[in-house]
Amino acid sequence: MSSCALKMYLNQTFSTLMLSDLTIWKKHFENWPRNMPICAHAEGKTTAAILFMAKMFDRSIHICHVARKEEIEMVRLAKESGMQVTCEVAPHHLFLTNEDVIGHGRGEVRPVLCSVEDQQTLWDNLKIIDCFATDHAPHTVEEKESSNPPPGYPGLETMLPLLLTAVDEGRLTLEDIIQRLYTNPRRIFGFPEQKETYIEVDLDQEWTIPDHMTYTKSKWTPFAGRRVKGMVRRVVLRGEVAFVDGRVLVPTGFGKDVRSGQDVFPSTQPLTVQVPGPSPLPLPGSVPSSAPSSPRRSERFTLPPRVHRVSESGDMSGLLSPPPGPSSGGRGTFVTPTSTGSTPQGGGHYALVPAMLMPSELKNSLINKHILSAAQLTKDQLHHIFNVAHNMRLMVQRDRPLDYILKGKVMACMFYEVSTRTSCSFQAAMQRLGGNAINLNESSSSHKKGESLADTTQVMGGYCDVIVIRHPEPNAVKIAAQNCRKPVINAGDGVGEHPTQALLDVFIIREEIGTVNGLTITMVGDLKHGRTVHSLARLLTLYRVKLRYVSPKNLKMPEKVVEYVQDKGINQEEFSSLEAALPDTDVLYLTRIQRERFASVEEYEKSVGQFVLTPNIMTRAKEKMVVLHPLPRLNEISPAVDRDPRAAYFRQAECGMYVRMALLALVLGKC
Repeated sequence: MSSCALKMYLNQTFSTLMLSDLTIWKKHFENWPRNMPICAHAEGKTTAAILFMAKMFDRSIHICHVARKEEIEMVRLAKESGMQVTCEVAPHHLFLTNEDVIGHGRGEVRPVLCSVEDQQTLWDNLKIIDCFATDHAPHTVEEKESSNPPPGYPGLETMLPLLLTAVDEGRLTLEDIIQRLYTNPRRIFGFPEQKETYIEVDLDQEWTIPDHMTYTKSKWTPFAGRRVKGMVRRVVLRGEVAFVDGRVLVPTGFGKDVRSGQDVFPSTQPLTVQVPGPSPLPLPGSVPSSAPSSPRRSERFTLPPRVHRVSESGDMSGLLSPPPGPSSGGRGTFVTPTSTGSTPQGGGHYALVPAMLMPSELKNSLINKHILSAAQLTKDQLHHIFNVAHNMRLMVQRDRPLDYILKGKVMACMFYEVSTRTSCSFQAAMQRLGGNAINLNESSSSHKKGESLADTTQVMGGYCDVIVIRHPEPNAVKIAAQNCRKPVINAGDGVGEHPTQALLDVFIIREEIGTVNGLTITMVGDLKHGRTVHSLARLLTLYRVKLRYVSPKNLKMPEKVVEYVQDKGINQEEFSSLEAALPDTDVLYLTRIQRERFASVEEYEKSVGQFVLTPNIMTRAKEKMVVLHPLPRLNEISPAVDRDPRAAYFRQAECGMYVRMALLALVLGKC
């Protein structure tokens, strides 16, 4: 393992690591490579001493877990004098003081917990602090309650929720966290970029820290009982989903030295980034610098496909469901490990297998349910649909088979209006999952003989397992579903709703930007007749967003949608000009003026062509803005915009298949 720094313990610590001889300090400064930093556990006056020696040798120095007022002020003075000094602070010194009662043995930590004044000084000097460090010490309850308790607190699983809570309280920003947990550590210690690696968090999830966190062996935490807001939802390491909703999905030993160039688990296929189009480049003209905060990279790319690795030593019981073999006892069994491809450490053998999350109570909330309106969906259901869709996207892109999931199932497509993307993506979704589709359209059905939609739906329910309906009349799908014993999915009901389109719209926003919260989303075009924007506006009320509407005066967002959004506390603004709404927009959602909804060609001609997105107009947009469109487009987006990396509408259409794959599997209880 390659070294990135030298750590010197200059004050009391556990074991015999303390260096009290100044001549030893001197030798380290003389002999440690100058291109690598020296880190020092230094408290109180020792901080001044090590800073003085660093200045004498003109060396960079990193002060670990600063805790006291005098320490942070000395670091500040050293920085102001031009010294190469950086420092870090541990969460327990930011969120605990000596007034917190933790217990005699459990309370032991070095540096000790300090006064409220010391803690406040750390917050007041946040700009001086370069890194947040967990200082994770997973000493067990037995060790901490012994006659000689070791100092230290477990902190790995609680640090980020505590910091996210500070974001909610206005004491930090997301950029503060990213800078101190990623940007600055890379700069200080020379870490390479960790490609295809990121963390997805839920800023709105409130919860109470339990007596002990799930995975630390310590089985206790000094933050037990503390209310926090913010939760880690997903961790992706090197393109592999390692953690989802409290569950570790990779085996023990999956971690690697980030400074090494070799992967611990060789893959049969290289993990490559697929870039749809040219890399993002600065566009001509004035581009506003503001952009939504996100831990994801600004480049538009397709995440590399994920492969779960199951080993003899990896305990993932109950989490993964590969296709059952002939001798399988059920969906919960595993593919046996292969006889080739052992780890470099000589551990167990690994097999690359397609895997999906097993059914749970959350998934059961969608089993056999009609999907008729965006308003019926909850935040937890969205989160789960998107997790499954993300997983399926990666599996498809790696050409991993998923045709066992809905094998033997039949989907009926009843489309009474023309469709390309919705119809084809539903059929492709069903076929990729191993099911079959039967198609019914108005021109060749008994609708020509006067049969009602309700009767046709009941008949089709006897032939299939799930029904997808598009109809020109609002609420027609809802009425048809009332007497149908099979789940019905609304694929668009006239000028009413299009819930699955809204699902894929939010999914692509998450995939492109990394978050939905905090975004300004501008909807442009025929908002009166556009069922996609009706559903999207309703679905976005589950997030902290701002909505902007740009439309002809006669095609404004329906009042019932505006009132629904208003009742949810979401800010809404109307604009008459696309140019006026654009500079602060994070997601630009354009829709066509729908000729088929107008009584006459003359009325249509009065509305069409008022808002057209061109490369020149795009120069006024944010560099990280995303352009979406449910398609088909007419003239509202110039074809020249297609070359702009911010144009995501074709990636958006592709994601429709993955979201509908997830929805079909969940509604049918097979995922």
